[in-house]
Amino acid sequence: MTVLGATGKTGRHVVAQAVERGWVVRAAGRRAAGAGEFVAFDWDDESTWHPAFAGADAAYVVIPFNHAGAPEKAPDVIRAAAAAGVARIALLSTIDVDHAPDDDPTKVAEQTLLSLPVEAALIRPTWFLDNFTVGSFRGMLDTGELRLPAGEAPFPFVDTRDIAAVAVAALAPDGPTGPLPVTGPESVTHHAVAEALEAALGRPFRYIPVPAAEFIALLESRGFTHSYGDFLADALGKVANGSFVIPVADTVERHCGRRAYTPAEFARHFAQS
Repeated sequence: MTVLGATGKTGRHVVAQAVERGWVVRAAGRRAAGAGEFVAFDWDDESTWHPAFAGADAAYVVIPFNHAGAPEKAPDVIRAAAAAGVARIALLSTIDVDHAPDDDPTKVAEQTLLSLPVEAALIRPTWFLDNFTVGSFRGMLDTGELRLPAGEAPFPFVDTRDIAAVAVAALAPDGPTGPLPVTGPESVTHHAVAEALEAALGRPFRYIPVPAAEFIALLESRGFTHSYGDFLADALGKVANGSFVIPVADTVERHCGRRAYTPAEFARHFAQS
């Protein structure tokens, strides 16, 4: 199988879990991953696309939205995978893609995949717990204060290891296809996430609800753009006011034979690693 984004948040776990199954894994990208066989893949160089997929039975596709031009090229990459003979393709999507406009790149990528003569799995995760440790909010972990405009509403955050587990299940012969929502085992508040990390790391960490303007200014002070801060503040605000509610899904339990990881289990794993 071929894995795009093999060094990323989900891709590295897909590679590791597929290797654990004894599969031959091509870790495709511009640099070698921690496991798997490296194969060159560059979103800006179409000559690398076919060789990365040729001979693979399955592929995991991640769209790097921070790579200029990649979202627009995603349909062509997916078509290239199918043209190379890949029979099963799992696309990393998002939990709320059905509510996105028709020209949304993720929605277009999903529709492209579904139009092809392949077994298609749409991996639709909710927000990553990993965003608190290696993502946009990592700086807040270092200061001991998670300052977000998210109010007190609960949310079913997911561990990226669970996203990978569902993807690997979908890439197996006779694996599940179609939309696969991936959430944590329960909805929890940001207070609960902070408490889990505090307990695992053995140092103070608390959640403090703040106004959107303060949050945006905080992100700007750490090098993020105003537009990115405004985008996150809008999403968090919808959680706070109850207009963005995600039900807990049992996808991990149904297809992986175990329940999804809790925030406490995620935090302990992060602390140990």
